[in-house]
Amino acid sequence: MPAPMNDAIHSFIATFAGLDFRGAPILCLFIAGSALICFEGFRIYKMVLYAAAFFFGFRYARDYLWALIPNDELLLMIEVAAGLLLAVLAYKIYLLGIFLLAYQFARENLRDFFSGPFAILLCIGASILVAFLAMKANRMVVVILTAVVGGFAMVNFFVKMIPVFPVDLSTFPPPQSVIWLFAKVFLSAAGVGIQDVREPNQ
Repeated sequence: MPAPMNDAIHSFIATFAGLDFRGAPILCLFIAGSALICFEGFRIYKMVLYAAAFFFGFRYARDYLWALIPNDELLLMIEVAAGLLLAVLAYKIYLLGIFLLAYQFARENLRDFFSGPFAILLCIGASILVAFLAMKANRMVVVILTAVVGGFAMVNFFVKMIPVFPVDLSTFPPPQSVIWLFAKVFLSAAGVGIQDVREPNQ
């Protein structure tokens, strides 16, 4: 294989092995995807669960193994394998997908309030509770979970995009502003209202 092509492939692998989700184009795609989850979550919830499971495996494999595995090709293979394994498990075990989606949401949004082992236990407990409730009232739980996850994610990704957006957005409130919390709650409530927690025959 020619050296330039070989270098390009290695660069591509290195980029994906240490994938950075902080660029403006990627964040714009995440915002659009979050909006789809917020307002159409129940219709696509299986896809959401598989994607959440894959992202969970990929992300945590990268976070915990990147310092131990300097080889980019091997690291990428392990990240993808971990993601695919959890995605397959989520396909086979519906409640596992619910658990992983709820856990990622809790870890992402409670990190400013709790830290350490207690935070992990709290997130695990909350995720188990959500999965248990999903057995009792599936549509309601899926609608609320996807609306809240999508609504919060939209705002979180937008806040992350403010400092890297090509246009100056410094006039927007700081990340700690309560305005963003109101925006999250509003979008989540709108998502629940649009999806409707009631069964179609009600």
